[in-house]
Amino acid sequence: MNNKIKTLLYFLFLGIINNVNAQVTTTDSFNGIWKMRGYGKIIQINDSVVNNFDVTAISRTLNSQIKKESIEGELGKIELLNKNVLTLKEGQMNYFLDRIDEFPTAEVNSEKQKDPNYIFDVFWNTMNENYPFFKERKIDWPEIQTKYGDKNIKNERQLGRILKKIVQQLNDEHTTIITKRTSDALPYHGSNKFTSNLEDKILNHYVKTPKRYGKSINGNGLLNYGITENNVGYIQINNMMFFSDKYNIPSTSAGFDYLFAYLAAAANNKNHVEEEKKEVNTLMQNIIDELQNTNAIIIDLRFNMGGFDFVSLEMLKYFTNTKTKLFSKKAKFLNSFTEPQNFSINPADKTYNKRVFLLTSHQTASAAEIFTLGSMKMKNIKRVGSNTQGVFSDVLAKKLPNGWTLNISNEVYQNETGICYENVGIPPDITINYPKNPIFFIAKLKTRIKSGDKAIEMVYKLIEK
Repeated sequence: MNNKIKTLLYFLFLGIINNVNAQVTTTDSFNGIWKMRGYGKIIQINDSVVNNFDVTAISRTLNSQIKKESIEGELGKIELLNKNVLTLKEGQMNYFLDRIDEFPTAEVNSEKQKDPNYIFDVFWNTMNENYPFFKERKIDWPEIQTKYGDKNIKNERQLGRILKKIVQQLNDEHTTIITKRTSDALPYHGSNKFTSNLEDKILNHYVKTPKRYGKSINGNGLLNYGITENNVGYIQINNMMFFSDKYNIPSTSAGFDYLFAYLAAAANNKNHVEEEKKEVNTLMQNIIDELQNTNAIIIDLRFNMGGFDFVSLEMLKYFTNTKTKLFSKKAKFLNSFTEPQNFSINPADKTYNKRVFLLTSHQTASAAEIFTLGSMKMKNIKRVGSNTQGVFSDVLAKKLPNGWTLNISNEVYQNETGICYENVGIPPDITINYPKNPIFFIAKLKTRIKSGDKAIEMVYKLIEK
């Protein structure tokens, strides 16, 4: 999820792993101008502040500014590998920046900031330099420039309509445009009280005394679990985030209010990743202990629309007994890609090695798909349901010259054989033809729950064989 929302600092500063040299720890040596490998970003560090710029071949736009002493909390762990290479570590990702002597592009002046045709050109170049999925999304990007980049855009209102129309054609939940006039295009997959109600109905139908932990964006339990009458463990994971319980967010917060409050608190906590991992592991250790004597486990990700990738990886290690290579990740870098970073996990101290059935749907997205992608390497896990949504990349948040936010999918996730499931989603081993439309999907499951959930009933039959 995983991870994978507003203009979060977690998604602003990205890069790729490379060979490392001797480590330098002099803080003053951080000062200078640093260009990120991929991601279209330049970071300028001086004695007091850090400026984060979004850059293209034709533009340089200030995205954000933070105090220098806040680097570790805001950007991640920062290290100087040598005088010319800087690395940022966030979760399991390492991001690399190279020192440059001066800015390669001119800063946008106030006149250009108001020119809708120039803003379109920056939008087009930002996507052209960072977005890797035009082929998968069946978009002719040069044709987009020919059609709209003709210098006839009259005002910002017309520009907004054009950019939204273009982004909608991509049909990519992680690529959105947020203007000053609206916040309806948020880089998250949404919350739904009807989904929450369905999650509870399924849980209560199959588990007599369920246990609930935390709160999801839908207002339901974040992770619910228990044992069914026929001794099958059931684990319903509804988000791959919100596991840290230290932020004291008001209980009345729900939906995006809850999401933004949580992320704001996390961004101000330099130990957020470690604390979230700690809570996940404490919870999973208890669950594995309680479900160890079951005949099998069902993990339900059908309503999980994402969160943090590192949460998914922490959970996966409880279902393998060997070190497991999972997938690789690389970012668009002009006409090529950054060097891929490989991800693997070591097993937890105590794991569940009997049969596991993973339930997926078209609503299984982002960090939940990272869990699903990793599960493909585990022989004891079988996937049941529909293809996942097909949006894997972290959200790269870019600032356009007029202040609008453009969120982009810019990373390619591949399994060990090099297959990328962007757009198509990860296929199940056993297929159930769930509707792609979330409203129809939820309605279909709700109408049939009294007679039993089709996926869970199918798993029961598989266990009996």
